Amino acid sequence: MKTKSIKSKDIEEAMRLWNELRESISQKPSPFEGMSEEEVIKQLRKTRKKLWEKKLALRP
Repeated sequence: MKTKSIKSKDIEEAMRLWNELRESISQKPSPFEGMSEEEVIKQLRKTRKKLWEKKLALRP
């Protein structure tokens, strides 16, 4: 079995993309900022329910 070696160029590209992602995330506030733990849980449950309903709607 042949394994692909990781090239320095690939590592540099991965680090660049990682840093861009970190920067992007740090500039956007959390959607849960200012919510209590209970409010966050309620919001996550609503989101999960919407996703589940959408998934079921796509089924044949």
